[in-house]
Amino acid sequence: MVIKKKEHFFSLDKHEEKHPVTFVAQIWDNDIFTPDDFLGLVELNLNFMPKANKFAKSVSLDDLPDNEKGKPVPMVSLFDQKNVKGWWPMYEEGGPDTPREMTGKCEMELEILSKEDAEAKPAGKGQEEPNENPILTLPTDPPPPSCGSHRRGSR
Repeated sequence: MVIKKKEHFFSLDKHEEKHPVTFVAQIWDNDIFTPDDFLGLVELNLNFMPKANKFAKSVSLDDLPDNEKGKPVPMVSLFDQKNVKGWWPMYEEGGPDTPREMTGKCEMELEILSKEDAEAKPAGKGQEEPNENPILTLPTDPPPPSCGSHRRGSR
């Protein structure tokens, strides 16, 4: 990503800064009475990202380019492929003395569109209209129990 801006108010020319295009997905739980807990993250450089796994059972921290074993990882570019779908490991960063720990797995589909394609295929936020690209269905799981939402039997 290239950002052009003036270094100073009185500068005549704009200065160019190049930054990697990075996508960061964080997973948090949604507690009602206690603070939300951080569950994990995955950080993907969209120009040079690890190839997604097709199956959840094969996901591990070895799938990331900076793995402890130094194992080479197949890499892809979202800008070349236009669409990537699969499973990535979610992790929690360790400190200087502790390694990162895998905290879960996340299935994602990432798609990059041109401006014309994005205008032709609008998408709402979450499940709001227009809910077409992709269609997000409502969850079928029963709602979690909460205080006061249970039925009281008749005596």
